[in-house]
Amino acid sequence: MESLENLRSIDRELLSPFEKDTPLYAGITRHMRVLRREVVAQALHQLWQELELAGEPLIFDTPGQGRIYTEHHPLLLDQFVASGRRQKQVARGALERWERLEAPAYAYGIAATDDVGNLLSADMLSTAEVADRNVIPSVPYGWRKYTFKRGWNALSVHFYDAEDGEQSGPIALSAIPSGNQDEWLAFLEALDELRKRIARRQRRGRIEIIGGRDELVDVIKKTTFDDVVLPAETLAQVAAQRRIFDPVMLNRYASLRVPRLRKVLLIGPPGTGKTTLLKAEGARHAKQGGLVFYVCAPPKHRGASSWQQLSYALRGAVESHLPTLVLVEDFEMFVSDPQELQLVLNTLDGVATPDNPAGTLLLATSNDPEHIDPRIRDRPGRVDMLIEIGPVEDAEIALRFLKHFLGTAFHEEHAELIPQLLGQPGSHFREVCIAGAMHALEMDRSAVLTEDLLWAHETILNGRALAAEPERFMPTAARKRGSFFGKRK
Repeated sequence: MESLENLRSIDRELLSPFEKDTPLYAGITRHMRVLRREVVAQALHQLWQELELAGEPLIFDTPGQGRIYTEHHPLLLDQFVASGRRQKQVARGALERWERLEAPAYAYGIAATDDVGNLLSADMLSTAEVADRNVIPSVPYGWRKYTFKRGWNALSVHFYDAEDGEQSGPIALSAIPSGNQDEWLAFLEALDELRKRIARRQRRGRIEIIGGRDELVDVIKKTTFDDVVLPAETLAQVAAQRRIFDPVMLNRYASLRVPRLRKVLLIGPPGTGKTTLLKAEGARHAKQGGLVFYVCAPPKHRGASSWQQLSYALRGAVESHLPTLVLVEDFEMFVSDPQELQLVLNTLDGVATPDNPAGTLLLATSNDPEHIDPRIRDRPGRVDMLIEIGPVEDAEIALRFLKHFLGTAFHEEHAELIPQLLGQPGSHFREVCIAGAMHALEMDRSAVLTEDLLWAHETILNGRALAAEPERFMPTAARKRGSFFGKRK
């Protein structure tokens, strides 16, 4: 309780008042504001002397740059110490042991409690969500002492610097013997690499949705290539793009100093099966142990742009060091902002192209490739391969569609309708089969006849034809309308 009261005194104006001897200042007490960082730095120096640690302490802010302060996480420290014991040679930054210290009284209660702030997902990369499992505590605040195998010690404090302005937030202040800076950084680097290995282990086989609902994960996982009805040569073309993950091909990219990112665009009218193919590829890649990002375009005027979402996924692929499949629908929506065009060009094939050592395959779709800037669409290297997925033109494929969507209701006589269905997208076959089955029920029949499918086919086509006549839905001109009571003037 006493430490909390002392902590409140720091949040006000601290410490000792100073007074002037002149009458002008008689009765006036002024306070000098002291930052928490100053209190911690002074406490570290005093604690160093009390513990009789060797050397003159060098006190500094531990490098952050977006990293969590891994040197304060018990899980990582314990694993790091255990791994070091298995090594025959002493590596730079090798840790013998670590211990938690009580906050000294002269720290005024700063980091006196091992508050973890929040929970992390199992991969230690993001804050845990309600639906997550196997979550772990985040980095706790507190005081640490480290004993290194090369015979020197260090102290560190992780605390929340609750000051006004942009500098507010978690900070770690460390004290090491002057001259051991490089070994301290090697220690931090090794801990960060350990965290990345944990992340890679946890993210293998993961499907992550960026900018959309997490329910999409289950939708993708349930999709199989049994749901994909496309020509064999088209499927073979798409499957060939997975070679980016082959070690031989990765080495070839590296020898040419080319970023290991392959960009493939599936083009064709709506309803031809591009999205189903995307989901099937995602499910397959996850089952193979790779990482999948499914990127959705965010609503307009809602924070990040579409390109920022995609760029985030490409950077995440690099950080994962896992074979990564990035799935994008309606690619034209992600690269259409003129203000972002230069960023897009530099990322797809330029100075900012992300290079994932394990390989990244960007598999995107577009119904309107003509709306993609030619500098992206037509420049080899920015889009490596365009694969067309068009309407159904092959009778064998059409028959497969009918069998797929009718299931046990299919009869050989249904094949008589195929010539009339050719030239339509796969989604048309699906709707014909569904609407035909509904029509059969309307007729009090359990069997779906060819006439049911023909009725559905003609009804759907008629509906589209009507929708293509906008003048049918335009309001009557004002001069042709009657009065309120139906009388014309």
